[in-house]
Amino acid sequence: MKGNGDSQLAGTAKAAIAFALIVLLLPAAWLFNAYDRKYRVCEPLGNGMYLGYEAIFDLSRPSFKPIAVPKFPDGTPLIRDETWAIFVTATTIYGLAMAPSPDEDYRFAWRSDIGLIRQQDHQAAYEALIAEAGPANLDIEIDSVGTGWLLNELLKQQPASERCPTPLLTW
Repeated sequence: MKGNGDSQLAGTAKAAIAFALIVLLLPAAWLFNAYDRKYRVCEPLGNGMYLGYEAIFDLSRPSFKPIAVPKFPDGTPLIRDETWAIFVTATTIYGLAMAPSPDEDYRFAWRSDIGLIRQQDHQAAYEALIAEAGPANLDIEIDSVGTGWLLNELLKQQPASERCPTPLLTW
C-alpha cells in the first residue's frame, strides 16, 4: 500500500510541475511573439541600408526595448549607438551618434563606396562626403530626427513589408 501512495504522489507532483511550466511558458511565448513581430521589422532606405531595431530584446535598457539603428541587408548594425539627427539621402546616411557618455558622441557618415567615416577621424573626407550627399529626408518634410522617430514615421507611411535578420538579445 505504501508504494501505491508514493506513485500517486509522484504523479501529482509531475502534473503540478507540468501545469506550472505551462503557466510560465505561455505568457513568455506570447511576449516573445509580440516583441518578435514588432522589432524584426525594417524599412529600406534606398541607399543600400535599412532602418530597423538592433535586437529584439536589449537587456541594457528599461523594459528591454531596443533602439532603431541603420543596418546592412544582413542585419548587421552600421553603428550601435542611439542616433539623433540622422540624415538620409539617395546615397548617404549621416548624423550624430550618442555614445553612453556625452564625451564619446561622434558625427558619422556612410556611403556604400566609401564605408563608415567618423568626423573626428577624417575631417576632410567627412565634410566632402556630406557636401556630395545632397538634400536629406525630403520624403518626411522634417530635417532633424532620430532613428526611432524616423523608423516609426516610415512605418506609418508604408507598413513594413520586410523582416530583417535581427539578433534576439543585445546588452
